[in-house]
Amino acid sequence: MRTILIEDEPFLLHMMERFIYEEPAFDWMGSFSDPMEALDYLNTQEIDLIFLDIEMPQINGIELAKRLPAQTQVVFTTAHRHYAVEAFELHATHYLLKPITSQMIRDLVPRVTSRYEATHRTKPTRSCTIQCFDHFSVTTSNGEFIKWPTQKTEELFAYMLFHQNQVMNKWLIAEALYPNIDDPQRALHNVYNLVYRLKKTLTEYQMDASVQTMNNGYSLHLDTCRCDYYEWLAATDKPFPISEVNTRLFVDKDYSWH
Repeated sequence: MRTILIEDEPFLLHMMERFIYEEPAFDWMGSFSDPMEALDYLNTQEIDLIFLDIEMPQINGIELAKRLPAQTQVVFTTAHRHYAVEAFELHATHYLLKPITSQMIRDLVPRVTSRYEATHRTKPTRSCTIQCFDHFSVTTSNGEFIKWPTQKTEELFAYMLFHQNQVMNKWLIAEALYPNIDDPQRALHNVYNLVYRLKKTLTEYQMDASVQTMNNGYSLHLDTCRCDYYEWLAATDKPFPISEVNTRLFVDKDYSWH
């Protein structure tokens, strides 16, 4: 399992590095004392398991965990028991109380291995139908409408649809979806949350579509899902001219970026 460690206490960081490096089940990819640096790394790399301190400067481990893909396992590390409820509400794999020992890490291996194997088994997926012209809707193969957790999550999906198969830089997404936020870092943090919610929604509906992270950006892949906008792009004999596209795309939504 590709594993990283996020811990702002230098002594504990180096000690846990040794414990993790010596455990054959873990493929140690690196350590971070700065949580924001870790977030930047996680936006370009797919990681299976994170040992994550809760009390850190800039952003605590609970908030950081909310921005991770649903399939990424989190083992929280902290000196305080009162975080346990919040940790398990986020479906954390486990919760380790400091001081952490090598035996605690070894005892954890069966739990994280079992969850890793369950996550990576082939899961059933459902096709979907996406209508972008005249009104915007997404339905599964059995006719169920997708219920988005927030309007901005739906807008991110639409934005990525509009930029077909392109890798959209995270800063461009922040500028497009949050034009009224003056603080770039705050807008970027909102984007991280949106991407997490979008990935989680696609997983919950078992949609045959995926968001991939690469080169400080994101791209959307529909696989077997049908999209009327993509069909229009691919058609030789188009049912209506290009001059009508922008006036018919997402007309029931107040999107400023198309």
